[in-house]
Amino acid sequence: MKPITWMVMAAALALAACGGDDVATNGGALSSTPSNPGSPSGSTSPGGGSGGGSNGGPTGGGATQPQAGWSTAAAVDGKGPEAAPSVTIDASGNALATWMTNGPAGANGNEMWGARYAAGSGWGPATRLDTGDGSHSMNTTSSSPSKVVGNASGQAVAFWTEWMPGPNTYALWARPYSPAGGWGAAFEVAPDVTGSTYTAGIDGQGNALVAWTQSISLLDTRIAWTRYTQAGQWSPTALIQMPAQTGPGAVTGDTDNVGPMISVLSSGRAVLAWRQTNHTHSALWTATYDAANGWTDVNQAVSNTSLFTTIISPVAGMDAKGNITLLWGQLDVTGGKLTTTTMSQRYVSGTGWQPSQPVAPAIVEPTGFIATPMLAVAENGVAAAMWAEGGAALQVSVSDASGNWGPLQRLTEHLNGAAIQFPPLVVDAGGNVTAAWQDTGLAGASAVIAASYRKGAWSASTVAPQSASWPALAVNATGAMALLWQSYVPTIGSQVQASFYTPGA
Repeated sequence: MKPITWMVMAAALALAACGGDDVATNGGALSSTPSNPGSPSGSTSPGGGSGGGSNGGPTGGGATQPQAGWSTAAAVDGKGPEAAPSVTIDASGNALATWMTNGPAGANGNEMWGARYAAGSGWGPATRLDTGDGSHSMNTTSSSPSKVVGNASGQAVAFWTEWMPGPNTYALWARPYSPAGGWGAAFEVAPDVTGSTYTAGIDGQGNALVAWTQSISLLDTRIAWTRYTQAGQWSPTALIQMPAQTGPGAVTGDTDNVGPMISVLSSGRAVLAWRQTNHTHSALWTATYDAANGWTDVNQAVSNTSLFTTIISPVAGMDAKGNITLLWGQLDVTGGKLTTTTMSQRYVSGTGWQPSQPVAPAIVEPTGFIATPMLAVAENGVAAAMWAEGGAALQVSVSDASGNWGPLQRLTEHLNGAAIQFPPLVVDAGGNVTAAWQDTGLAGASAVIAASYRKGAWSASTVAPQSASWPALAVNATGAMALLWQSYVPTIGSQVQASFYTPGA
């Protein structure tokens, strides 16, 4: 795999930013599309945001009392060109952000940076996170973007992949953060990440789990993982042990295990989902984790023996009771027609897996496009599923704590399908859901829209009205949110900007 330069990626995003936005506020329907939404190895993570009106919340300087709704947009560090932001927010409303910039090699190199936002004070100085020389790429069109995962206490770990020219491979790197000590030392988690995709999460004590696809032979890949503890230690890299399968649903021979997606609870329990295929048959696997027992319940959750059905892109979430929600994209050939849908299956703690069901009715899809679903699950069991129907119509549904999916809501029909990013989806402790996306519905503009589901209804806000792309969203238990994106500024190129959401009474 060869690296793609940051400027190539930025150019694609800049082209996308020449679109527009077509939004409705106060409960209107909107639409959005993830990047590579039909990719079997694609992965997404929860995210979300919604809004009332803009307001002048704290953006740096003296403390002010923020009003309910989204604050006025402000630059994170005022520099550029910058790209691919990621963000987390703690219980006090403090945020930690990471992003990518050009290195000294310009279009041929990258650097990773991070900064902290203190509620009531503003953004602190940016810190260089990577230890490279800035001469080579950190992203490809098929890689997982850099990300930061954090908890309610403000502890966090930043992750990124970095092209290593010598062995010609992507390495996975990480750097921890604590409010008391700041950024810790950068650590090479894995020297060779197959497909340069990974998934990560963190618990309430500051322990982080990260998993990725690892080659074990020329034709076989498995899911590898490691754990970072609050004491600053990384466990040895290990493979998740998969029991041998027999019977009609077995996937045998040389197999690829791809697209891992992890969800970590504040308690430290976690669930992981991934796809296994021998390029004839496929299956979706799940495994659960706790610190005392490691990875257990490693099982094939969904099998596919029909040549007329394709299953891809599983994602799973867990509530505090141990109930699991599993989503995936599915394509069926029936009656000479191609139909697609987002499917779901629920594991009830103490009972087992329930029958699978569609989140929404299947649709005829002549192109055979299969949307990658996004999922957010609250610890109280409320879940939200989102996907880009046809690659441009952003659809979402919210389930109650018992797994009953509600009405389908179309958020937009103008999602930017060329973006190298999935739109984020989040849910807070009260079951309020927020999604954000790049919308291209208005001529001459590309907006970042945030839509929220509260008390059974959706409402939307245009947070960044033009030249905006790559939204990154985080929420805390109270519903406070941080939303970052990149906006094109004529004098410097793309610049990372931010807005903060304060819940109303």
